Amino acid sequence: MKNYKLTIDLLPKGAWGNDLSKTLSKKDWDIIRNECYKKAHYKCEICGYETKELDAHEVWEFNEETRTQTLLNIITICSKCHGVKHFRNSKRLGFEEDAKKHFMYVNNASEFEFASHLANALFEFDKRNSIYYWNMDVDLTKLGYKDIKYLQKYRKKIINPYSEIELDSLQNDNSLLPRILELEINNYNGTINLICDRTNKIEWYGDNLIKIKFNFARNFKTSFDVTELTNSNIYFKLYGNNSKFTSKKFKLVKFEM
Repeated sequence: MKNYKLTIDLLPKGAWGNDLSKTLSKKDWDIIRNECYKKAHYKCEICGYETKELDAHEVWEFNEETRTQTLLNIITICSKCHGVKHFRNSKRLGFEEDAKKHFMYVNNASEFEFASHLANALFEFDKRNSIYYWNMDVDLTKLGYKDIKYLQKYRKKIINPYSEIELDSLQNDNSLLPRILELEINNYNGTINLICDRTNKIEWYGDNLIKIKFNFARNFKTSFDVTELTNSNIYFKLYGNNSKFTSKKFKLVKFEM
């Protein structure tokens, strides 16, 4: 496969939220990105464009056998090159053609070469999405940041007790009882997502009460994050007008590494 100066590097879903800009403090991330800009003399390290609108881009390597995400480098790039790196996001925002043209310009590539490279990037993206949780290998001392520490967020896999149960069976015709309309488990980011109606309040429990959230709308959309919970199971209670629904227990188990 041809080596391109500018490539499409799609982060698998299990890696969303692992980037340093979200896991480090704002102070530490500002130190890193400003140092990157300075080292690059305020120019894009890919296309050479000189601008004040620069981004610090993290270069990652993914090992599917060990399920490890390794930080290789942090480079300075312009917004156009960044749009190519995260092509799916550019497409979602309506900048698909701009990103395509920039890829072709920087790499002196044809439309066919772009399409072939994109297809390969999407294939790798889909393949890596089979992994919900990546073990992080981040050594910032190798990049010169010995005083900045990266701490991986640990979470457990959520086992849905309703996976074999049709939600229609939970939708009681009694207009006073809380009702679950949608229930989604997202093991990429460790959340339980609910849409309910006839519900004024939800309480989340582990060994004890963890969280309470109130509702003042017709449909109650809520999400619960299990990241870093130490509990082995959790459940929720929905409250309506003088009525209550208690869920089955959601097991929280370690991801196989």
